[in-house]
Amino acid sequence: MNKNHTEDSLLIDKARSGNKEALNILMSKYYPRVYASLYSYTKSREDSEDLAQATFIKAWKALDSFRGDSAFFTWLYRIAINLAKNHFQSSSYKKQKLNVSEDERVYEAQDSQNIEQDLMHEDALIAINGFIKTLPENLRTSFTLREVEGKSYEEIAGITDTPIGTVRSRIFRARETILEFINKELKHG
Repeated sequence: MNKNHTEDSLLIDKARSGNKEALNILMSKYYPRVYASLYSYTKSREDSEDLAQATFIKAWKALDSFRGDSAFFTWLYRIAINLAKNHFQSSSYKKQKLNVSEDERVYEAQDSQNIEQDLMHEDALIAINGFIKTLPENLRTSFTLREVEGKSYEEIAGITDTPIGTVRSRIFRARETILEFINKELKHG
């Protein structure tokens, strides 16, 4: 069993017991990947955000049904894509898209609250990416290969000519450091 799977198992057990902090850690860890997966499916930032939130709500409610046969992200991914498929197949979604007039679309695009949220979201992403660039090169490289390029631990070990245990450790430290930055600078700053 790999270290990431073990960390997730411990967090899942704590979350099942009602520990909201453990759930928050899992959400912080997997939200970007769930959102990216949904965005590649929906091509809509708004739909992806709504569906990502729905994914974590559904996962929280169904956490007891997670058996651990697959990786936690795989389970989340299945929930997310099933929600996206259901969303697009629903008659209310189709009616909503058909009934939106041109004037309403222009108004939606100019909604100042949406623009402000988009700018805040973009500013946060810029801040996080800027912070990632300040990480030591070995942490940054391992983290980027894993989270951005989706490489396996084995592939990263081969690319960086580093033992797999070291790769896991670097990715874990990078994630921890980034989460600390997000909690300190973005949520409270």
